[in-house]
Amino acid sequence: VRHLERVASIDAKTGLLNSAAWHARAERAVTRSGRGPGSAAVLVLDLDHFKDVNDTYGHLAGDEVLAAVADALQAEVRDGDLVGRFGGEEFVILLAARAGRTEADALTAAQSVADRIRRRVASLAVGLDTPDGPLTVAGLSVSVGAAVRPDGPADLRTLVHAADTALYAAKRAGRN
Repeated sequence: VRHLERVASIDAKTGLLNSAAWHARAERAVTRSGRGPGSAAVLVLDLDHFKDVNDTYGHLAGDEVLAAVADALQAEVRDGDLVGRFGGEEFVILLAARAGRTEADALTAAQSVADRIRRRVASLAVGLDTPDGPLTVAGLSVSVGAAVRPDGPADLRTLVHAADTALYAAKRAGRN
Protein backbone atom coordinates (compact mmCIF):
# COMPACT_ATOMS: atom_id res chain seq x y z
CA VAL A 1 0.00 0.00 0.00
CA ARG A 2 2.81 2.41 0.88
CA HIS A 3 4.43 1.77 -2.51
CA LEU A 4 1.15 2.40 -4.35
CA GLU A 5 0.56 5.63 -2.40
CA ARG A 6 4.04 6.82 -3.34
CA VAL A 7 3.58 5.95 -7.02
CA ALA A 8 0.21 7.73 -7.06
CA SER A 9 1.67 10.92 -5.57
CA ILE A 10 4.93 11.29 -7.52
CA ASP A 11 5.33 12.82 -10.96
CA ALA A 12 7.12 10.20 -13.08
CA LYS A 13 9.17 12.70 -15.14
CA THR A 14 10.55 14.78 -12.30
CA GLY A 15 10.29 12.75 -9.09
CA LEU A 16 8.45 15.67 -7.48
CA LEU A 17 5.01 15.57 -5.95
CA ASN A 18 2.33 15.60 -8.62
CA SER A 19 -0.25 18.38 -8.57
CA ALA A 20 -2.90 16.46 -6.61
CA ALA A 21 -0.45 15.25 -3.96
CA TRP A 22 1.14 18.69 -3.64
CA HIS A 23 -2.27 20.32 -3.16
CA ALA A 24 -3.31 17.79 -0.51
CA ARG A 25 -0.07 18.13 1.47
CA ALA A 26 0.11 21.89 1.07
CA GLU A 27 -3.50 22.27 2.20
CA ARG A 28 -2.70 20.34 5.39
CA ALA A 29 0.46 22.40 5.96
CA VAL A 30 -1.32 25.74 5.46
CA THR A 31 -4.15 24.67 7.76
CA ARG A 32 -1.65 23.60 10.44
CA SER A 33 0.37 26.80 10.09
CA GLY A 34 -2.80 28.88 10.37
CA ARG A 35 -3.03 27.84 14.00
CA GLY A 36 0.36 29.25 14.93
CA PRO A 37 2.59 32.25 14.33
CA GLY A 38 4.72 32.54 11.23
CA SER A 39 3.98 33.18 7.59
CA ALA A 40 4.10 30.65 4.77
CA ALA A 41 4.79 31.47 1.13
CA VAL A 42 4.00 29.93 -2.24
CA LEU A 43 6.15 30.20 -5.36
CA VAL A 44 4.71 29.37 -8.78
CA LEU A 45 7.40 28.87 -11.42
CA ASP A 46 7.27 28.49 -15.19
CA LEU A 47 10.16 27.66 -17.51
CA ASP A 48 10.41 30.42 -20.07
CA HIS A 49 10.08 29.41 -23.73
CA PHE A 50 10.10 25.70 -22.87
CA LYS A 51 8.19 24.89 -26.06
CA ASP A 52 11.36 25.88 -27.93
CA VAL A 53 13.30 23.14 -26.08
CA ASN A 54 10.76 20.49 -27.09
CA ASP A 55 10.54 21.79 -30.66
CA THR A 56 14.32 22.01 -31.11
CA TYR A 57 15.56 18.94 -29.22
CA GLY A 58 12.48 16.73 -28.88
CA HIS A 59 10.20 15.75 -26.03
CA LEU A 60 12.61 13.22 -24.51
CA ALA A 61 15.20 15.97 -24.20
CA GLY A 62 12.50 18.19 -22.72
CA ASP A 63 11.79 15.52 -20.12
CA GLU A 64 15.48 15.48 -19.14
CA VAL A 65 15.45 19.26 -18.83
CA LEU A 66 12.35 19.06 -16.59
CA ALA A 67 14.12 16.50 -14.38
CA ALA A 68 17.21 18.74 -14.12
CA VAL A 69 15.06 21.74 -13.20
CA ALA A 70 13.25 19.64 -10.58
CA ASP A 71 16.61 18.73 -9.03
CA ALA A 72 17.58 22.41 -9.01
CA LEU A 73 14.35 23.34 -7.22
CA GLN A 74 14.85 20.64 -4.60
CA ALA A 75 18.42 21.83 -4.01
CA GLU A 76 17.26 25.36 -3.18
CA VAL A 77 14.58 24.61 -0.57
CA ARG A 78 14.70 23.36 2.99
CA ASP A 79 13.39 20.17 4.52
CA GLY A 80 9.73 20.73 5.23
CA ASP A 81 9.15 22.80 2.09
CA LEU A 82 6.95 21.14 -0.55
CA VAL A 83 7.97 21.08 -4.20
CA GLY A 84 5.58 19.87 -6.87
CA ARG A 85 5.01 19.83 -10.58
CA PHE A 86 1.77 21.49 -11.63
CA GLY A 87 2.06 20.12 -15.14
CA GLY A 88 3.84 20.96 -18.34
CA GLU A 89 6.72 23.23 -17.41
CA GLU A 90 5.05 24.72 -14.33
CA PHE A 91 6.17 24.01 -10.78
CA VAL A 92 5.00 25.08 -7.34
CA ILE A 93 6.71 25.36 -3.96
CA LEU A 94 5.23 25.86 -0.51
CA LEU A 95 7.81 27.48 1.74
CA ALA A 96 6.66 26.28 5.13
CA ALA A 97 5.77 28.74 7.87
CA ARG A 98 8.50 29.23 10.44
CA ALA A 99 7.74 30.24 14.01
CA GLY A 100 8.52 33.88 14.63
CA ARG A 101 8.76 34.75 10.93
CA THR A 102 6.75 37.83 10.07
CA GLU A 103 5.01 38.44 6.77
CA ALA A 104 7.89 40.72 5.73
CA ASP A 105 10.42 38.02 6.71
CA ALA A 106 8.48 35.44 4.69
CA LEU A 107 8.41 37.70 1.64
CA THR A 108 12.15 38.35 1.90
CA ALA A 109 12.81 34.62 2.25
CA ALA A 110 10.55 33.83 -0.74
CA GLN A 111 12.32 36.43 -2.87
CA SER A 112 15.70 35.00 -1.85
CA VAL A 113 14.68 31.43 -2.71
CA ALA A 114 13.16 32.58 -6.01
CA ASP A 115 16.34 34.40 -6.99
CA ARG A 116 18.56 31.43 -6.04
CA ILE A 117 16.34 29.17 -8.16
CA ARG A 118 16.43 31.63 -11.05
CA ARG A 119 20.23 31.76 -10.95
CA ARG A 120 20.59 27.98 -10.59
CA VAL A 121 18.28 27.29 -13.55
CA ALA A 122 20.20 29.85 -15.64
CA SER A 123 23.43 27.99 -14.87
CA LEU A 124 22.09 24.56 -15.83
CA ALA A 125 23.80 22.72 -18.66
CA VAL A 126 21.76 19.58 -19.30
CA GLY A 127 23.78 16.96 -21.12
CA LEU A 128 21.87 14.76 -23.55
CA ASP A 129 22.86 11.70 -25.52
CA THR A 130 21.42 11.90 -29.02
CA PRO A 131 21.80 9.71 -32.10
CA ASP A 132 24.01 12.50 -33.49
CA GLY A 133 26.22 12.54 -30.38
CA PRO A 134 26.25 14.45 -27.10
CA LEU A 135 24.33 17.69 -26.86
CA THR A 136 23.99 20.29 -24.12
CA VAL A 137 20.86 22.33 -23.44
CA ALA A 138 21.72 25.60 -21.70
CA GLY A 139 20.45 29.15 -21.52
CA LEU A 140 17.28 28.25 -19.63
CA SER A 141 15.35 30.78 -17.60
CA VAL A 142 12.44 30.61 -15.21
CA SER A 143 9.84 33.17 -14.20
CA VAL A 144 8.61 33.11 -10.61
CA GLY A 145 5.60 34.53 -8.81
CA ALA A 146 5.40 34.62 -5.02
CA ALA A 147 2.67 35.15 -2.47
CA VAL A 148 2.84 35.21 1.32
CA ARG A 149 0.23 33.97 3.74
CA PRO A 150 -0.01 36.50 6.53
CA ASP A 151 -0.28 35.41 10.13
CA GLY A 152 -3.79 34.18 10.61
CA PRO A 153 -6.23 32.38 8.38
CA ALA A 154 -5.74 32.17 4.63
CA ASP A 155 -6.62 29.36 2.29
CA LEU A 156 -4.23 27.66 -0.09
CA ARG A 157 -6.32 28.41 -3.18
CA THR A 158 -6.09 32.17 -2.57
CA LEU A 159 -2.36 31.92 -1.95
CA VAL A 160 -1.72 29.91 -5.15
CA HIS A 161 -3.92 32.28 -7.16
CA ALA A 162 -1.96 35.30 -5.88
CA ALA A 163 1.38 33.62 -6.71
CA ASP A 164 0.10 32.68 -10.18
CA THR A 165 -0.98 36.28 -10.79
CA ALA A 166 2.51 37.43 -9.75
CA LEU A 167 4.05 34.86 -12.13
CA TYR A 168 2.20 36.31 -15.09
CA ALA A 169 3.21 39.81 -14.04
CA ALA A 170 6.85 38.59 -14.09
CA LYS A 171 6.34 37.16 -17.57
CA ARG A 172 4.81 40.41 -18.83
CA ALA A 173 7.74 42.32 -17.31
CA GLY A 174 10.25 40.41 -19.45
CA ARG A 175 10.58 36.91 -17.94
CA ASN A 176 13.44 35.46 -15.91
